[in-house]
Amino acid sequence: MCIELNPKKEGVSVACTVCRQTKAPVGRSAPVELRMCDWECAGYTQEPKVGWLWPGESEEDFGYPVPDAGTKIYD
Repeated sequence: MCIELNPKKEGVSVACTVCRQTKAPVGRSAPVELRMCDWECAGYTQEPKVGWLWPGESEEDFGYPVPDAGTKIYD
């Protein structure tokens, strides 16, 4: 079974409402110098929800299907 990945489904920046930093994608490591919100912040799991993709990274680039949270489909 082959799952088609959408090259137009891309990650977007999601700001944390608690610490005001950009949330790191779910399960992805970010360099410390980027100073991103992560699971240690109480706001990380709150709305708005973050997705699995980095901003500008497509589902096709990632190589796996991803949920819709933290993504946008571009024309």
